[in-house]
Amino acid sequence: MHQNRYSQKKQSRKARSKWGTVIARYSKDGEIVAWQVRYPHPTESGKRVQRQFKPWQELEARKWLEEEKYLVDLQHKGILTWTHPTLRKREAMQEDDKTKRDKVKFCDYVNWWEKNYRLPNGEDVAGGTRRNLHVDIGHFMPFFENLLLTEITPMIIKEWYDAPHCEGPWAFRRSCMRLKAVLESATKAGLDGSASLLQFNPFIFHIPPAPRSSRIDIPPVTPHELRILAESMPTYTRLSVFFSTLAGGLRCGELCGLQIRDIDLDKQTLHVRHSVNRGKTDRGTVQYGKTKTESSVRNVHIPDAIMPMLRQHLCDYCDISTPDSPVFVPKRSKIMSQTTLERQFAKARIKANRPDLTFQGLRASHATLLMLQGGTLREVMNELGHVSEKVAVRYYQLTVAEHQSHIVDTLARDFIFESSR
Repeated sequence: MHQNRYSQKKQSRKARSKWGTVIARYSKDGEIVAWQVRYPHPTESGKRVQRQFKPWQELEARKWLEEEKYLVDLQHKGILTWTHPTLRKREAMQEDDKTKRDKVKFCDYVNWWEKNYRLPNGEDVAGGTRRNLHVDIGHFMPFFENLLLTEITPMIIKEWYDAPHCEGPWAFRRSCMRLKAVLESATKAGLDGSASLLQFNPFIFHIPPAPRSSRIDIPPVTPHELRILAESMPTYTRLSVFFSTLAGGLRCGELCGLQIRDIDLDKQTLHVRHSVNRGKTDRGTVQYGKTKTESSVRNVHIPDAIMPMLRQHLCDYCDISTPDSPVFVPKRSKIMSQTTLERQFAKARIKANRPDLTFQGLRASHATLLMLQGGTLREVMNELGHVSEKVAVRYYQLTVAEHQSHIVDTLARDFIFESSR
């Protein structure tokens, strides 16, 4: 064994060159475990440059040494500036990464972005939201999908931006917001430390302003219309229009998500805790889920006038012994779907001669009627589960022409009366 190791070390010495060395490293058993290559540092006297290779890479080690000698010779002749192999490797990897980044297709990046889209708190979005996200992306994807991500410039975006958009102003506005968000995401470094795919966001244009909502011009429902709506609904869902108009302004999904445990008859309180959806893909069976926003979880007062109807409804259609059973019991499934309730309402509004009404319209009517009765803006926001005054004022306070005329007449009368005294 000692003779073998002596002969191996002797061969290793023969492997030394006048400029650098390729040295075999052995284990205790006399087996080669690595090849170590060394040569003098060309710019810092007394230091060495070295690299280690696997046991089976002797030829690669010798080849690397010859290549390094060639680069050092160029340095000495003033033809090329020598850089350390580690730095060269890092630069090569960065260049390779840049080449890969430059070849990323826009459609592939958008698909990745859509798949990983999350709420600001990191939670996954609801199925309906993800479906809307996909629709918004579909408005701009055909124009850009054959381009590389790095090929998208402000000029190309302007061509799309200025083109006709048959999807309508609301959809165009949303698609602009999505496109800007996608490109902004590409300017951020990856969580793994990888460099950004874009140096800057090429979407430099203004997001189109929100168009005037058609809901603003819809007058609130009248008592006569509400009565016809209720009479035109199936008896087992008739209570829904009263809840939406007179108790909390419940959304359609919130109505479908009501359970027996959510009703406190003694305190005349309705606990809004759930909505319904069809899962992450928005295509599954109806299930209980979170409300639209965190502020939508609220407790609302059940008016005295509705209590008799509510008690009768619970007696006729509900299993009050089971807390998690639904308040609005569907005919063929376990949980009432929004589609079913909205379809029933669509027929009822035609009979009431109010084709413009939706459950959202009843919700807006609730807010407006509360204000006309002297409710404050904060009380209306609490009732509807809103945190934004801007949204509450813009979309949920309808103008009642008769009331507006009345207050203007009253104002003028009082001023003229005072001025004549």
